[in-house]
Amino acid sequence: MTFTLAALAAACGLARLAIFVALHAVKNEYSPVRHAVSDYAVGSTRRLSSIMTWITVPFWGLLAAAVATGLNDWPDATGIAVALSALAVIFLVLPFVPTDVEGEKATTIGRLHYLLAIAWFAISYACMGNFTRLFSDLGPEWLAATLTVLSWIAAVSLAVSVIALVVKKLRARVFGLSERVFILSVNLFYLGVAVGLLLLG
Repeated sequence: MTFTLAALAAACGLARLAIFVALHAVKNEYSPVRHAVSDYAVGSTRRLSSIMTWITVPFWGLLAAAVATGLNDWPDATGIAVALSALAVIFLVLPFVPTDVEGEKATTIGRLHYLLAIAWFAISYACMGNFTRLFSDLGPEWLAATLTVLSWIAAVSLAVSVIALVVKKLRARVFGLSERVFILSVNLFYLGVAVGLLLLG
């Protein structure tokens, strides 16, 4: 069961990654430097962005199920499964609370979107240390090393993103890129987790 769940999660993770790349390859009105990734959900790329979001729901849900069924001896399993399930719920809600495009007047729905975005950034990063320690103990060594590097990239890019949001002069110059690096590192990290669970299953 764990093997199947992890394999399906990996497939969803790969699909999400492919769509993430496609969002930046197709013609659109947004800048990868000035605009947040969530802006793609309200422009000409809305349909493609929505597909990516919907695929992300089973990605997190399947990972949560794989952890719950395959890591019974791991002390962190319950907490991590709950956290991953929360991420699935967040992405289930996100399509119904679109962001406010950079430069437009803030709305209540837009503020709710920001809160959900902060939540998924925080939860996805918070679980990285647990998985890095898990695979450092269980192996394989190459996966543990890869997850460690990706977690550091996520930490730095998240810190830069927060600074860019606080220091308004940096927002238009830095935020878009740092956010994309963070999202990409998260995608690759949890794709690695899915592979690790596959190997354990």
